[in-house]
Amino acid sequence: MGAPAKRAIIIGMDGASMELVRNMIDWGHVPNIRHLYERGASRPMIGVFPTLTPPGWTALATASWPGTHGVMDFNIRAIGAPLTETTWGIDTGLARSEYFWNTVERAGKTPILVKWEMAWPPTVKSGIQVEGTGPGVSNHHQIAGYHLFVGGKWAPRPIGGARDPETLDPSALQEGAPYDVVAIRPAAGWSNLPASARPPLEVELVLRPLARGREEMLRGERGVPQTYHGLILAGGDGGYDRVLVAPDRDAGGAVAELRVGEWTDWLRETFTIDDAPAESAFRMKLIALTPEADRFELFVSQIWPTGGDFAVPLGTAEALHAAVGPFVQNPGRDALGTFDDDTYFEMLDLHHRRIGEYAVHLGTTREWDVLFVETHASDYASHFFLGQADPISGASEATIARCREGLARTYASIDRMVGKVLELADDDTVVALVADHGGTPNQHPPVDINVVLERADLLRYRTDPATGTREVDLTRTVALGVGLVHVFINLAGREPGGIVAPDDYAATQQRVIDALLDYRDPATGERPSRSRSRGRTRRC
Repeated sequence: MGAPAKRAIIIGMDGASMELVRNMIDWGHVPNIRHLYERGASRPMIGVFPTLTPPGWTALATASWPGTHGVMDFNIRAIGAPLTETTWGIDTGLARSEYFWNTVERAGKTPILVKWEMAWPPTVKSGIQVEGTGPGVSNHHQIAGYHLFVGGKWAPRPIGGARDPETLDPSALQEGAPYDVVAIRPAAGWSNLPASARPPLEVELVLRPLARGREEMLRGERGVPQTYHGLILAGGDGGYDRVLVAPDRDAGGAVAELRVGEWTDWLRETFTIDDAPAESAFRMKLIALTPEADRFELFVSQIWPTGGDFAVPLGTAEALHAAVGPFVQNPGRDALGTFDDDTYFEMLDLHHRRIGEYAVHLGTTREWDVLFVETHASDYASHFFLGQADPISGASEATIARCREGLARTYASIDRMVGKVLELADDDTVVALVADHGGTPNQHPPVDINVVLERADLLRYRTDPATGTREVDLTRTVALGVGLVHVFINLAGREPGGIVAPDDYAATQQRVIDALLDYRDPATGERPSRSRSRGRTRRC
């Protein structure tokens, strides 16, 4: 390309360090990214602080540091309010800097955004945007998250080791059961029963709108469940081998027949949320059914609307659904370790395929000058697989092998999405592949900073007499961890009811630093934030 480019494609990969991308290139997992790497230029990442999704992607989209754009965390302390009050950071209204796509529009050009992180509510005026909220469960649009129906001798598939808490990995909900237990019982009340070599059995599959979503981002307050029925049948001497799925106990009205490993086509359903209808689409997969029917596992994907305001301008979502098919915002990140890895990667491929197909359809049917496309899958892999992909984590050989395979499959899936998007690139198009931060294998379990502060007598709690629960006592608290990475001093004159005198601020800072450096993990006795024996500081 000898002349300046006329168009640009910007592809984002959350949590993808250049070192890991280079490894994936060298190991042959990412041929499309390799093509870009060999034809273009690259450089190590210059990360922002803190190294989190909201400040990182807002910095990428505004070309300003977090201290300038103001989006510092997932949970941002509310200025002027008590330190215990925060503002949810996935909100473009919080940014004090102009977004690149709005700069493009001011120049008379047209942007298209497809699932670009930290871009909601939309600020585009003449452009097009599909979704764009946050990772995993962080979205305003889903009708429900995944459902995993299990029965009998079923067990999850944890990766082992320390699990990142929800405060560190907001892509995965960790409150509430990650699966729905069903009773496997003799079928009763069915009509049009097909032949079965063994007595038919049944399970009840209750789909709950608003389930498994982030509370502050739910699309409504009340949802009416829809019940499907699974009829378990035996085809011969081999025992139970298939499941009919029907909205009523009428086998003649079944919407799917599944054997182990099979997916349904897209199923459509109308849910009621806050007394209004919500049209949706989802898929089901029969993951496990033993011949004796003593183990049952059926997965239902994220339930996503078929239209509405998850894309702008209005009507875009309906048009994309009709031309391409239903969208998938979350491939089941929050189910990793509960269901099997293969099902996750099948969903991840569908997720990436849809992102690529939506981008190509819009790019070939609409005018555009800059296309923004993003995936969070590399960060999902960092939180779930990368942590134990190296012997330094202390994981077993089997776990290390599983994690390395998970990383390779993740980047291969991303690469196929990149290849699809590159169909839009011609000789007048510049392509940029960018990331917001990276990740490393684990050496220490996550540390709850407020536990450290409490042990150092810098943080005090009181018990609510009405509920019996502990809550922060700001009248006796010197410092408090707020959000994922910040510690704030309860400074008099700045914080409501602050107790630390301004003259004591520097000394209090040092007390906090000393507490963090001196903290020892109770299980290992090690200091996660430093290693005195080696004379160097490690990231906490």
